[in-house]
Amino acid sequence: MDGFDHTLDLSFLPDLCEKIFARDGYASILPNFEHRPEQEKMAYCAAQAFASDSPILFEAGTGVGKSLAYLVPGIIAAVRSGRQLVVATHTIALQQQIVKKDLERVRALFSNRDALADCAGFKSAILVGRSNYLCSHRLKRALAERRELFDSEESRELDRIADWAISTKTGLVEELNPPPNPEVWAWVNADSSSCTPRNCSDGTCFYQNARKNAAQADVVILNHSLLFSLLASGLGTESDERGVLFPNDFLVMDEAHLAPDTASEAFGISLSGGGALRILRRIYDPRKKRGLITRGGMAEYVDKQKVCEAISTCETFFANIRKDMLAESDTVRLHSPDWNDGEILLKLDALARLLDSFAQNAKDEKLSAEIKDLRKSVVGMHNSIEDCLSLGDRDSVYWLERCGRGNCDARINSAPVDVSKILRRAIFDRGVGVLMTSATLAVNGDMSPFSERIGAEGAENFICSSPFDYDRQMSALLCVNAPEPDAETKKLDPECIGKSVEKFSAEWDGGTLVLFTNRSDMKGTADFLRNSSPLKEREIFVQGELGRSEITKRFSDAGNAILLGTDTFWTGIDVPGPALSQVIITRLPFDNFRHPLIEARMERVEADGESSFQKISLPNAIIKFRQGIGRLIRNSSDEGRIVILDSRIASKPYGKKFVAAIPTAKITRISLK
Repeated sequence: MDGFDHTLDLSFLPDLCEKIFARDGYASILPNFEHRPEQEKMAYCAAQAFASDSPILFEAGTGVGKSLAYLVPGIIAAVRSGRQLVVATHTIALQQQIVKKDLERVRALFSNRDALADCAGFKSAILVGRSNYLCSHRLKRALAERRELFDSEESRELDRIADWAISTKTGLVEELNPPPNPEVWAWVNADSSSCTPRNCSDGTCFYQNARKNAAQADVVILNHSLLFSLLASGLGTESDERGVLFPNDFLVMDEAHLAPDTASEAFGISLSGGGALRILRRIYDPRKKRGLITRGGMAEYVDKQKVCEAISTCETFFANIRKDMLAESDTVRLHSPDWNDGEILLKLDALARLLDSFAQNAKDEKLSAEIKDLRKSVVGMHNSIEDCLSLGDRDSVYWLERCGRGNCDARINSAPVDVSKILRRAIFDRGVGVLMTSATLAVNGDMSPFSERIGAEGAENFICSSPFDYDRQMSALLCVNAPEPDAETKKLDPECIGKSVEKFSAEWDGGTLVLFTNRSDMKGTADFLRNSSPLKEREIFVQGELGRSEITKRFSDAGNAILLGTDTFWTGIDVPGPALSQVIITRLPFDNFRHPLIEARMERVEADGESSFQKISLPNAIIKFRQGIGRLIRNSSDEGRIVILDSRIASKPYGKKFVAAIPTAKITRISLK
């Protein structure tokens, strides 16, 4: 019916999963395994999706054991059919959990049951973007040509990378501490056409080894961003093939509630002045008089002036955006085309032609490949700027924004207003089994807002509640007279919110996570709390002052600290026990409706005669609210409370829907003194 050839019979899979996850089933052999009916149901549904090559959406509450429920049927299906299972997560933490814990439990299960022993030797691989890998051959070349490429400080950085290359097992940039100079890393990472199986055939290239492992793996783990970037770049399967990323694969997207926003980023445009100049200066940096065109004795044949003109025009282009377009606001939506004279397009076009000629005259094949890569980058830059100048895609929204340290840079952006058609074509119409799962996909039991947003309207959907006893483990306080934000600035008074956070944190023995909807409120509250006498013995951590992993570890180790976070801390942070036993939500997490992408989505809904608040704002806020609450109870022994410092939950008609999303009956309305 879908035009694909279904020849591999996996009809045995659902019944096998029942035997595995049933009470006293095969999985009972695992240490600390508890039979959970919710996990059994999810495994059965996942098995049905893989066996029938159909999509399903499955909301599984915290504690269901989602990863084991999809990994077991997914890996069995992959091994026995010769197909690959692709698992995409949003957070690094979940990736690490799958790799370090869950896959080993799956292997232990398979190894100790005769009926599953044929699957025990499954191969797994993690895939990250190729720019994250060191290419040993590009490193050797950079070392040999360091005088033509680097100044003395950059040369020392190159030596540091070379020393690290001797000991690293993966060649992944995340292992290099402190992080490398990005300009030096650009010359040695694997994001180059010169890093190929033919050029890097001696087994020492970290990326080529990772690529080979992924091709041979039964289960491949990657993040949402890389998956969508590969699909946006046309690196998925061909249109006439089954499969999403690999031919005839299966796909699981965990933390799927975040997939639509990540897809919008990947299928749009994002180009900053700093990023553009880094590319151009790799060709030739007038300040250092070094770059690609000084390699291989080719400098005398190249018109450096064309590079210098492109750099100068690029600097002026982004400087004018900051000065003329972003003088009064950090973000400006573009409504009319030709908002710039487009001189930069002429300079980039001339530079692309120069690089084309340079590549043809280069005698060294690897140098030619490097030149072609940079030409491709210049052409991509040209096309992105041209698209943003012309507002070329009627289905996208375009905007400018300040960015970088101190907001001293500018960025041009575009994003599709509606990703449902893109995802339907790229994922759900590919003729293979797809499972989308998260603890929060539904709004008060309704999955349709999410399914419509991702283009999976025809997919079966299921909801399994958490097995935790929330009425015993959790209580909630609703502050009916909490301070309101300023009518004009929409910001909270840091002293008012600080006093409330101080009160509830001081009376609580364990750790407190305080969630904000903007950085300004968070920073103002942090300043207040750090001068608080009742909290002078407590550690206070603020998002952005340390890396996410490090700040989470220190918060967990402290036991009774206070952690203040915004957007990313509403989801993905997992700290069981007393160290996180109170969550304070300062504001209901409605999207910033002034952001151009949100604004454009709302306009489209209103144009169709529907309420953008009911269709977009409210569902998105409830899902994020549920995520924030979900940080509290992480296992069956956790206990704690939720505090809501937003009086709208009690005063507004829609507040009832937020209250209904709190999974405990122990809800108390209180007034602040």
